[in-house]
Amino acid sequence: MIQARFPLARTLNASLRVDERDGRALIRSASTVLGSERYLPMNHLKYFLPVLCVSLATSAAALAQQPTQLLIAPLESPSDTAAPGTVSATTKPAAPTPLLGRWLDLKTLSHSERYRNAYDEGGYHVFEDGQQRSLVEGHFKFDSQARYIIGFRASSGRFFNWAYADYAGAGFVSRLRDPTFFVSVTPAQIQEIGVAEQANPSQAEEIKKLLSNGWQFYVRELSFSATPVKAVTVEFGSFGIERGDSTEITTFDDDGFLSGERVRINDPKHLFFDQVGFTSAFFGDVGLPNLFVRGSDFKTSNYRQVFARKALNQRVGFSGEYTWQLGTDTLREAAVVGTKELKVADSVRFEAYERLNTLDLEGLKLRGASGFAVTAEKKVGTHLAGDFGFDSVDKDYSLYYGSRIIHAFGFSLNGDTYGMGNRAFMHASYKINPFMSAFGFYTHAVGDKVLNFNQQGLNAGVTFDLKALANTERLIF
Repeated sequence: MIQARFPLARTLNASLRVDERDGRALIRSASTVLGSERYLPMNHLKYFLPVLCVSLATSAAALAQQPTQLLIAPLESPSDTAAPGTVSATTKPAAPTPLLGRWLDLKTLSHSERYRNAYDEGGYHVFEDGQQRSLVEGHFKFDSQARYIIGFRASSGRFFNWAYADYAGAGFVSRLRDPTFFVSVTPAQIQEIGVAEQANPSQAEEIKKLLSNGWQFYVRELSFSATPVKAVTVEFGSFGIERGDSTEITTFDDDGFLSGERVRINDPKHLFFDQVGFTSAFFGDVGLPNLFVRGSDFKTSNYRQVFARKALNQRVGFSGEYTWQLGTDTLREAAVVGTKELKVADSVRFEAYERLNTLDLEGLKLRGASGFAVTAEKKVGTHLAGDFGFDSVDKDYSLYYGSRIIHAFGFSLNGDTYGMGNRAFMHASYKINPFMSAFGFYTHAVGDKVLNFNQQGLNAGVTFDLKALANTERLIF
C-alpha cells in the first residue's frame, strides 16, 4: 500500500490535495459575503449591528518548498484495488461538492467593522469614525462547467471607492462642511476650489449633497459572461476593473466598477501571454454605486483598455495595460516575484504607471506624470499575515474622473486608504478562528505635502466570514 504523508498537515489544519503535475501540497481556502438590500435607520442600529458579520478573504498559499514523503508498505494482496479506507498516491480524492455548487459559486460572504482615524496634509482630522462593510460576491452558473455565468458583487458604501459606511462619528462629508476645515487649506487651494465650482456649479452642488453614512446595500456589479469556445470569454454588464498584477494603489479602488463590454482571450500557445483582452466601458458616477440607478451608463464609452498577463514560471509573473480614459493615455505594468528564500518576505510586487499626455481639465492644464508602489508580503504560521511597502502617487491622480471640482478637493479614485503622495504603509491580519479575523492598517505620507485625506491614517477592525459560518455543519456554498 502506498500512502502520501504531508508533514505540515497537522500544523496547517487545512484540507490538502495532491497536485497531479508535481505532487506539491496546496492549501485551499476561500471567503465570501452576503448582505441585505435594505436601509437600516440609525436609530435601529443597536438591533441590527450584531446581525451581519465580516469576511477576510484568505488567499491560497502554495507550499512549494515542502516535499511530499512517500511511505512504501508491503501490499497485502496482488489486487490492483486499494483496501477500503486507503488513498492511492496516484489518485486525487474527490473534492466535496457544496449543496448549491451546481448553480452558485459564492466567492465572498462577509461583514466587517472598523475604526478609521485619518488626518489630511494640513493636520485636519478628516476621519474619526466607526464604519461597517457588508459584502457578497460570486456568480450563478447556467451550466456545470461555468461557461455561461452571471457575476454579481453587492456591498454597502455610497461611493465608487468606498464600501465602508459611517455609523458612528461625524462622517466624512460632514467634516468637509465644517468651517474649520479651511483652516488647514492653503490660499491657493481655496482659490482653486472657487474656480472649480464656477467651472461646474451643478457638480459642486451634487458633491455637497453626498453622504457617507447609513446602512444602504447596493448591487455594484451584475454582468453576463459567456465562453462559447475555450479560448474566448465575452463579458457584458457592470463589472470590476481589470488590474492584472497591479493593485488598487496605482489603478483604482477595489470597490470601483465599470459599465460596458470586455473580451478575454486565453491562448498562450499562439499569443505567448496567458491572457490578453480589451475593455470598452463607461467610467464615472462615483456617487452612484447602485447599478439600477446608473443604467444609462451603457449608452456611452469613455474608457478603453488593452491588457495582457503572463506567468513565466511558478516564481515570476507580470502584466501590462494601456488605457485611454477621458482623454488621458496611461500605461500600467506590474510584476510579482516569489522570494520565500529571503525569509523576510514570501513575495515582492512592483507596480508602476505612466500618464503620457497633458490634459485640459475644464481650463486647468495638467501634465503627464508617473508613480509606483513596492509591496512585500509575508505569512507567519497559519494565522498571521501582512504586507509592508512604499508608494508614490502623483499629486494630480484625481484627474481621472474628469472633474475639476473633484480634483480641487483631492478626491483620488485609487484605494481610499492610500490617496496621493509618497507614503509608507503596512497591513496585518490575524485569524482568530475559522469565522473571525482581526486586521489593522497604518500609513504615513512623507516628503512634500500633497492634497490628500490620508497624510496619516490608521484602520483597525474585525471581519466575520459568513460563508465559513454557514458551512460549519454542512458544505452549502
